[in-house]
Amino acid sequence: MKYLLTVLFIYLLVFSGSLNAQNKDGAIHVPDTLAAPYITITGVEIIGNKLTKPKILIRELDFKTGDSLATFQKGKKADFSDRNFYPGDSSELRLRMNYSRENLINTKLFLTVDLYLKKISKTQYTLLIDVNERHYWWLFPVAKLNAPNFNEWLRDIQWSDLSMGLFFSDNNLFGLNHQTSIIALAGKSWAIAFGYKIPWVGKGQKIGLTMIAAYSNMYTVEYASLDNKRQMLYGSNSSQEAKLAAKLTLRPGLYHYGTIHLTGDYIMVSDSLFKLDSNYLAGYKKTNLSLSLYADYYYDSRNCQNYPLKGNLLRVFINKVGLGIFSKDVNLFYYGIDFHFYQTISRKWYVAEMVKAENSAGENAPYFYQLNMTQDKDFIRGFDLYTLKGDQMYFCRNNIKYELIKPNVKKVKEGQEKSKFKSLQYAFYLNAFADAGYVVNKFTTNNPYDNKFLLSWGLGIDFVTYYDLVIRFEYAFTSIGTNGFFFGFGMPI
Repeated sequence: MKYLLTVLFIYLLVFSGSLNAQNKDGAIHVPDTLAAPYITITGVEIIGNKLTKPKILIRELDFKTGDSLATFQKGKKADFSDRNFYPGDSSELRLRMNYSRENLINTKLFLTVDLYLKKISKTQYTLLIDVNERHYWWLFPVAKLNAPNFNEWLRDIQWSDLSMGLFFSDNNLFGLNHQTSIIALAGKSWAIAFGYKIPWVGKGQKIGLTMIAAYSNMYTVEYASLDNKRQMLYGSNSSQEAKLAAKLTLRPGLYHYGTIHLTGDYIMVSDSLFKLDSNYLAGYKKTNLSLSLYADYYYDSRNCQNYPLKGNLLRVFINKVGLGIFSKDVNLFYYGIDFHFYQTISRKWYVAEMVKAENSAGENAPYFYQLNMTQDKDFIRGFDLYTLKGDQMYFCRNNIKYELIKPNVKKVKEGQEKSKFKSLQYAFYLNAFADAGYVVNKFTTNNPYDNKFLLSWGLGIDFVTYYDLVIRFEYAFTSIGTNGFFFGFGMPI
């Protein structure tokens, strides 16, 4: 975890005052009975969108105005004198309304989304969308650890190892879901970065554009591993990197996506780092200049992207680092596949699994460019204090979880129900997990956990709340005989 966000105010809001159980992020509301086998959605009304433009919501619907939707379950005789909608109902109307509501939640523009049907006639209804918008702009302090990672820092806390700065973002510019952000850090390490994202442009609203510019000057650098322990250099100007990137996002269908990511990267290492590892960068050089192209396709039907409980994600990708344009310093090629599966097995029980395989076409990649199974979203739990790097990596993570405290919302005073903070929600999930991984490094001689099948298992609690915040508390055992308590940030799978 590179940046520690200041979230104390969230905890104070969540845990102060009395609490009242409610639906986490809204619901579908339909009449008790529908007397026709098909109904037509003749129009759409939207309330609660003080800033967001209506077209941003309408494009997420799984049906269009004028569509006729079946109110009965296929293969079953319709009984229109009875309530048609209930938990588990698989009628076309229920399913497509549910998909539409999940799509709206996944825009990350709204705290809650409620869908209603307003009767016009026996077969004609208007869809009413009631949303509660998020707070869109933020300004808060951030800190970067001049340490290998958060869990290692916790074992030897040194406050001088923090570089401090500010982060600003606006996540719904012009009410069009445009996003801009800037971050600046100063201290032993310092950095500045700017990003701007236009989610969808053009007549068909099927192409998005993201632009990024960043510069960093790192005090702390992992330059090698010994017995799978990180070998660290601590020194001013150890590594400097300048990056320019542009990303195109394609969305040919509601659940189908593709990205094309072009990145220009210039990195320079200090004399001290070069003496420690002359093969840290490609070509045994102190500087590398590269132009890289990343492309992927993915299908995403998850009900909630920040903490899904049902649905699937399938992604295939390629990454060419060094195109031979402007410079031939780097020439590496990576490819892989990533699959996530989520399922509700009862009212409070859920399962989740993921599998990822990534390979490189070359051999003996320089240390800076090696695949890393202990970083960002590529990890197996319990190995936070080790480094696992190589030319290929294969791993899976598996969870079975129990809804310990169902989604709740802090009780608020009358008239504050739509407050973006007073109605802050949260949930806790108890989970048992089992992970497995394997890193291929044909050239290692001093890292016993490379080229070895690794396992971990344990118990954890996930704290989930608004604004995509997930904090994990986990106790893990490993196949190498270690165990311990670890913090994690972001969803486990």
